[in-house]
Amino acid sequence: MPKSNANFEGREYDGKEYASFFFQFAIASTAVTIVSGALAERCKVSACFLYSAVMYTFVYPVVVHWAWSDGWASPFLEKEDRLFGVGVLDFAGSAVVHMVGGITALAGVIVLGPRHNRFDSKGKINEMPQQSSTFQTLGVFILWFGWYGFNCGSTLSVQGPSADVAGKVAVTTTIGGTAAGVASTIVGRISSSKLDLSHTNNGILAGLVSITAGCSVVDVEYALLIGFIGGLLCNGFSELLIRLQIDDVVDASPVHLFCGAWGYHSSRIVLPPLKMLKWHMVLAVVECFISAMEWDPNNLQQNLVFVLAVDSLDRRLCLDYVFYSKEVKHFTS
Repeated sequence: MPKSNANFEGREYDGKEYASFFFQFAIASTAVTIVSGALAERCKVSACFLYSAVMYTFVYPVVVHWAWSDGWASPFLEKEDRLFGVGVLDFAGSAVVHMVGGITALAGVIVLGPRHNRFDSKGKINEMPQQSSTFQTLGVFILWFGWYGFNCGSTLSVQGPSADVAGKVAVTTTIGGTAAGVASTIVGRISSSKLDLSHTNNGILAGLVSITAGCSVVDVEYALLIGFIGGLLCNGFSELLIRLQIDDVVDASPVHLFCGAWGYHSSRIVLPPLKMLKWHMVLAVVECFISAMEWDPNNLQQNLVFVLAVDSLDRRLCLDYVFYSKEVKHFTS
């Protein structure tokens, strides 16, 4: 008779295997649902099923194997086997999760085209009515709360040193999201002469995405800087897409693609083993630029190679074989 800790085949199992599977399942769902926000009510349900299946089956598992298992970009390999001797540094998925979802979202909105009357024949931008700011804000706070499970849970343990790391991750995650919300609010107020909750909400998400890669290794001062820059980038790329007449309704690609890429690169910029500053924010900015100038070129090379590899895989599968398939129609026709 099989023991109580055996599966239906009688094979002994470790409960951590199931915990790991469920955790990765939840993270994969995060990457896929990034796309659904950008394409909501604009493509057929069959197309949603198709791209979800492709991402779950062929995109996310491959990228995770590259970066978090024993793939060619993994930092867990022997030093001589790592990509440029370094490997990928992405603690909770700025690139592995958010950039993957953001690339697919951007491809989707480009293929679907803008909403009806979003731009006129001369390219003039027409403002579209927003939905409930109350529900939008509620959704952001629910996501923010979930981010603690996402980032802190990436320690994969709550015992010993891992618990200490999880505590630090909770603080840097909070600081990153808050800083980006402030930055995005300020820029939105300057650019539109009014306070808009959508700027604040997207800024918060941009900061959370930006800090996700380095939340376990950067100090609080750097978390504030990374988040603040993430908020600025979110506003900037959102405006750029509008000027290019790319209609990303929920700003999924500015938040997840561009801020995910920034977060992935930023962790390398601020990581060099210089003394962490405990004084003024201006000094932290100066040290970041010094760190960038003293940066090992291998960091830049491996970052660019990994980003290009992820982009190529994601666009090839989700753009060429999904969004251009006969299952995809403009809007819901």
